Amino acid sequence: MLHSALQRAAHHVTSFQDSTRITHEAGGVTPQDAVSSSRQPAVSADAPHPISVLLVDDEDVLLDVGKVFLERSPGIQVTVAPSAVEALALMRHTPYDAIVSDYQMPEMDGLAFLREVRRTDASIPFIIFTGKGREEVVIEALNGGADSYIQKGGEPKAQYAELLHKIHRAVRQRRADAELKKKHEILQAILRASPNGIAFVRNRTFQWVNGSLAKVLGFTPAELRGMHLRDLYENKETYERIGAKIHEDLLNHGTSRITTRFRHKNGIALEYTIHIAPLDRGNLHFGHMIMMTDPSRRMDVTRGLPDPAPFPHMELTPVIELNRECQITYFNDAAIDAMVRYGSRGTLEEFFPSDIRDILRGMEKNHTESVSRDVLIGPVIFRVHITLSPRFGVARLSAVRQPAGEQPTGIMNTGPMGNGR
Repeated sequence: MLHSALQRAAHHVTSFQDSTRITHEAGGVTPQDAVSSSRQPAVSADAPHPISVLLVDDEDVLLDVGKVFLERSPGIQVTVAPSAVEALALMRHTPYDAIVSDYQMPEMDGLAFLREVRRTDASIPFIIFTGKGREEVVIEALNGGADSYIQKGGEPKAQYAELLHKIHRAVRQRRADAELKKKHEILQAILRASPNGIAFVRNRTFQWVNGSLAKVLGFTPAELRGMHLRDLYENKETYERIGAKIHEDLLNHGTSRITTRFRHKNGIALEYTIHIAPLDRGNLHFGHMIMMTDPSRRMDVTRGLPDPAPFPHMELTPVIELNRECQITYFNDAAIDAMVRYGSRGTLEEFFPSDIRDILRGMEKNHTESVSRDVLIGPVIFRVHITLSPRFGVARLSAVRQPAGEQPTGIMNTGPMGNGR
């Protein structure tokens, strides 16, 4: 208990003859005089709402002194409790911004009170009063979750000014943390709900991904977290080349926009336009946010266009790549656009001539070869140029739409995959 502090406060009051005296029922102590005589400057609350403080002590006089001292500061509202048990009862019905508690109290001391508080509220600022020479109490209190402590025996004016400062500082920090947490939760909700693939990358490793990005690549978010970006590239050369380009863009422009291919979980390489921005331009190692779009959304948009001609980016040549087993390993947006616009089966296989497997067997000759086929996709004729690259085990199909009215040469109607023709 603060007997010595109370004595100093009483002495401080009686030393000023011009102060207005209010006799305290508990024994003649005049806390109101102590406050008026201190003339300490008011501390403004850096918060949009008042600060509610729960002051706990088994000495009624000290509760009154503390309440008067603290409430001199604008925005401070003090509720007093003569015991930890009563304080816990008050907390069940009323929220507080901070707790100030004496240590030595009957029935439940300050440390036991602190433990009870932390069981239900891990963040409310808790400041404890301790006696001189009770360092073990201070250590146990701080280890138990107390934000700060005040040692008894100091000059009352300075002691309560220090207490007021610690209350303001702790409440400001808690409110700032709460606001940051709220903004973080809002941002997380926005990122999770975004139809675009979004990820946080540090040291070229996924730290966080949303469901849209994971779905695009065929993984779950948990599978992508911790995965290195090089595991998504087709080869080391592409990974290093794209990485160097991104680094150069970030240094020179602060952002980067690249088009590259990432491997789907099933092995197919898909082309994406990816936007990259660092979280801290002054420290590129801190991490980056990346965003890419699901190509299936592009298909949906294309299906809704009455005429793609006004959109020049949709007039690119459709390109598809196959491996030796006739599996699609890559396609570009133009292939999707043409398939959606003119096709009837809703599959990129409509670009395959019926003798595609025979053509692919040409890779066994171990030299580059090119052939052409006219393929009818809906009402439109595409001349498909097929380039075989045995070295890489890839066949590249590049389709060029033929002018209307032009006579086709050797149209090869498409057939189903695996017909062996």
